[in-house]
Amino acid sequence: MNILDIIKKHKIIPLGTLVTEEEVENICNCLTKADLPLIEVTLRDKKVIDVLKEFKNYSNISLGIGTIRSKDQIDLAIEAGASFAITPGFSLKLSEYALESGLTLIPGVQTASEVMAASEAGHKTLKFFPAELSGGVDRLNAFKSVFSDITFIPTGGITSKNIANYLNLDNVVAAGASSTMPESLIRSKSWQEISNNLEEIKTIIKII
Repeated sequence: MNILDIIKKHKIIPLGTLVTEEEVENICNCLTKADLPLIEVTLRDKKVIDVLKEFKNYSNISLGIGTIRSKDQIDLAIEAGASFAITPGFSLKLSEYALESGLTLIPGVQTASEVMAASEAGHKTLKFFPAELSGGVDRLNAFKSVFSDITFIPTGGITSKNIANYLNLDNVVAAGASSTMPESLIRSKSWQEISNNLEEIKTIIKII
């Protein structure tokens, strides 16, 4: 099963910014307990780079690196053993480099023009970001008839209260959600609360 199939199977990509070995260990344990074997770790803190190697100790977790903005960061993702990378926007240079490097890239888009550019570069699954601030469900619904061959992973403002609205759309295959493990809970080491969040959102997904 390739990484896009894994994402489609679980319908959610939990995402967070992890900066210590302890955080990696506990978050991986939370994900394993919830049977959600994937994560997007965002490069929003320089300390993230130092702990990415720790994920090699958790072969059951499919690692994705988010907030990719350069070729060096794609190299970093590959070195860390990442299964996929996500960019906040679309860059043809990064798209081509990821393809040459054999790394699955999910580029971010917001407008119809960006969807067209990403599609022309060969991408059929795109991150819609920031979802709630970019028209949300209504915009994705409008994209459906125009881009019938494209599927989306909305990210940005996705919570247990609105994820069902997105996943009920035919052109949405999964959602990215930092609400499952917000920075405040990670820094306060609230592992049980994070586990509860993951279980809650997984329960919602099951009944969709």
